[in-house]
Amino acid sequence: MQHTKMGVSIRQADTKGAMRLKPGVKLRDLSPQIVLAALVVDSIYREHDTECVITSCNDSTHKPDSFHYRGLAIDIRTRNYFEDKQALRSEIAQALGEEFDVLLENLGADSEHIHIEWDV
Repeated sequence: MQHTKMGVSIRQADTKGAMRLKPGVKLRDLSPQIVLAALVVDSIYREHDTECVITSCNDSTHKPDSFHYRGLAIDIRTRNYFEDKQALRSEIAQALGEEFDVLLENLGADSEHIHIEWDV
């Protein structure tokens, strides 16, 4: 859809394939580094024609010392990714660099996901 305002054509962004949040995910108090990581992961998922779904930030139940509670970790759904998940994990880790830990957790389970934390 296009809109014209003051002679300038403005096109609405296509939201197909846009990153989304699993219902109940809370975004409060996330570190800027984790927000940037989410954007990088979304870009990689788009390259693979896969929807990026954040399944947890600083919500849900995690280990008592989890980085999630400090806004320094996110989980990304992988059950909707049908190629090599270890290769995807490696691609994300390489893109984010050594300040981030990127883990593939619960492989094969309904709860499988990529866990990303900014390792300060």
